[in-house]
Amino acid sequence: MAEINRPISQSPHPPNVLPLVGITMGDPTGIGPEIIAKALSRAEPFQACRPIVFGDRKALLKIIEKEKLSVRIEGIEEIPATGYQPGTLFLLPSTQLEAGSLIFGKPDRKCGEAMVRYVQEAVKWLNNGKLHAITTCPINKGVMNEAGYPFSGHTELFAHLAQASRVAMMFLGSKWKVVLVTTHLPLKEVSKRITRDRILHTIRLAGDGLRKYFGVSEPHLAVLGLNPHCGEEGLLGEEEREEIVPAIEEAKSIGMQIQGPFSADSFFDISAPHFFDAVIAMYHDQGLIPIKSLGLKESVNFTLGLPFIRTSVAHGTAYDIAGKGLADPANLIKAIVTAANLSKYHR
Repeated sequence: MAEINRPISQSPHPPNVLPLVGITMGDPTGIGPEIIAKALSRAEPFQACRPIVFGDRKALLKIIEKEKLSVRIEGIEEIPATGYQPGTLFLLPSTQLEAGSLIFGKPDRKCGEAMVRYVQEAVKWLNNGKLHAITTCPINKGVMNEAGYPFSGHTELFAHLAQASRVAMMFLGSKWKVVLVTTHLPLKEVSKRITRDRILHTIRLAGDGLRKYFGVSEPHLAVLGLNPHCGEEGLLGEEEREEIVPAIEEAKSIGMQIQGPFSADSFFDISAPHFFDAVIAMYHDQGLIPIKSLGLKESVNFTLGLPFIRTSVAHGTAYDIAGKGLADPANLIKAIVTAANLSKYHR
């Protein structure tokens, strides 16, 4: 079945009812403040939504003044009725960091606390009906953990805040949609998490998400193997025979259209047509290397299983270029517009 995509280049909402999208700043010492300021100096986000930033005024001003960006920050306590336009950044000031202590690429414990605070505030506003969706800028997972929040990433933090029992990362790429069975784990831990139950839940989340958000009435899914050549009948690993194939068979027994396991080294052929609406990958790099290689700026992380819309950029904090004026806001703009357009399914 050919993949069906809803358009995400234009907003599905009339201009007078554009959705409210909360944008969390991420790590104050990464490129989050810069890409937010640059993104909100352009027209595209405002054509799709009314953006509200959850972040820190001094961190934003530091990069705005340094790069002489044409952006004005306006602090808010409630949702503004008007004034959403390129160059105006409505900020819910969630922290009060000291500008002098913010060193690009050198986050400390306070930064770890801040990046979690932005997410907590955005979720609170969303739960109170003040937002329709959330888009996140990158965080530093290690510093977040040092600050006392033992989550392996944004996805797990959102699952905790939403009390969601099962979530999955779906990456929306220019050619494929990829859903991950495991997310941020050391490779040596991955095989322990490849279980029939986890795979089946991921398959179900993918199917439900495709039906609800992308208009695919009968999703066709592909499942990748874990081991080289799908284990070679057990010679190179038992996970396919013991966990992956049984999960696929159970999914088929409940009426899902699903095939696999496929060997990951030959599945992602960019020159060939593909007939699947989404691909279930076993671990992070297996699924994301092909997605990001084909178009990082076009790739958006969308969390399945939450009771609200959350999207994210597909890149990290980029400390090597933080504070140098080199950060490209294109991927953030894509994530904001995607969140805005998907939000109509929760309104």
